[in-house]
Amino acid sequence: MSLSDAANVSQIVQTVVEIIVASGGSFLAFQYMRRMRPVWKRFAENVGRQIAIISSEDQSMEHEAELLRRVGFFRIKYLDADVRNLSLISGSGLVVVGYSPNSAVYKATFKYAKDHDLPLVVFAGKHELGPAERKELFGYSFSSLCQSELRLVSDVFAAISTFPKAGA
Repeated sequence: MSLSDAANVSQIVQTVVEIIVASGGSFLAFQYMRRMRPVWKRFAENVGRQIAIISSEDQSMEHEAELLRRVGFFRIKYLDADVRNLSLISGSGLVVVGYSPNSAVYKATFKYAKDHDLPLVVFAGKHELGPAERKELFGYSFSSLCQSELRLVSDVFAAISTFPKAGA
């Protein structure tokens, strides 16, 4: 075999390897797009859904509502600490409620979210849940407890991008 024949064989092998690598990469990219499309689709549908934020008697959620507005992904509906505001939650994709001990608003909001299979994020802030409330909260699969603003943003983003619309 001459030197020019060896160069030709080397060039052919190099071309075949490039074709295999490009084909494999294209196949992997196609598989990734096919599997991730439903995730992106759900996120695109959910990110436009409203998030209801409700204060409790001793836990104002105005600051947290403004923080979530500034993130820019979410449509926020802020509600004052009043049990009568529960009817305004209808159509929301997620409920965030401020926790305070012995709060009628917290208890009614928790019950409403659970009865309507709505994801619920409880923002405790400076307060601590009692053992019975903690047990009840963790007994509901679509709930999360957070005590800091960063965790609130993270939990809201995770819930709104994951859960399908209630009843879907």
